[in-house]
Amino acid sequence: MGGSGMMSTVIYFIKRLIRRYMDDDVGAMAAESTYYFILGLIPFMIFLVNVVLFFAAPQMDLVFELLSYLPESMEHILRNYVARIISGRSTIWMIGGLAGALWSSSQGVNALIRATDKAFFNNRDCQSWLKINAKSLIFTLLITFAMLLSLIIIVFANAIVYAVADFFQLSELFMKLWKISRFTIPFVTLTLVMALFYQLAPKAPVSRWKRVVAASFIVTLLFLLSTYGYGYYVLHISNMGVTYGSLVGLIVLFIWLRFAALFIIMGGEMVMAWDDTVQMLALPPKK
Repeated sequence: MGGSGMMSTVIYFIKRLIRRYMDDDVGAMAAESTYYFILGLIPFMIFLVNVVLFFAAPQMDLVFELLSYLPESMEHILRNYVARIISGRSTIWMIGGLAGALWSSSQGVNALIRATDKAFFNNRDCQSWLKINAKSLIFTLLITFAMLLSLIIIVFANAIVYAVADFFQLSELFMKLWKISRFTIPFVTLTLVMALFYQLAPKAPVSRWKRVVAASFIVTLLFLLSTYGYGYYVLHISNMGVTYGSLVGLIVLFIWLRFAALFIIMGGEMVMAWDDTVQMLALPPKK
């Protein structure tokens, strides 16, 4: 294939991707998923804080120090929750927070699965209620683990590692290995999770593994770039909340969640746009 043929193929792929974005109403489906992820954020934080309080109560000073790396508005909210839970922590709060976070997040993943079914089969409701909710719960755990791992390692762990390295005078080799691992570990983990999602979450696999892995690679790259941008905000610009209002930090977090949902849905659209392009190339030329 010559240079002009390659360019026309790329242009056709981009056109198909844009058309699929509009026809499948990707923006609205991403917003639906984001709503449930936001709804599950506070119950998850309640659960997480309760776990910390039960198993690491003597280290509360360290917990508050770690919260200082969050945007100021979010830090203020979480500090209030921590103080409230310290005075009345219980197993009920922990179980309720976990149940609320799992339910809401699984509904967000449910919307992602339906969006992928829409991309693959042009039908949001082609799976039974029981099947799609079981898949939602499983992939909620997998995607949440991968996203939290990426967020923790890229956004928060970097400052902690540098502080520990400075305190213990760790070698330069350790820091070089950390710089590589900081992006490699989340990248490989999230790519594998996304590939499994595109193959197993929809009604049935519709494309070859190499196309699914390629789409997962692109989705992971976009997600980590957005996470890096969020991390840059947390470490360098989060004090702008003092000037522009305490909601700025939360708004940036919500935008990050919106981009995450959008990237995941677009991964399925990329797979199908690629299949459309391959089918177009396989057609005999018009006479």
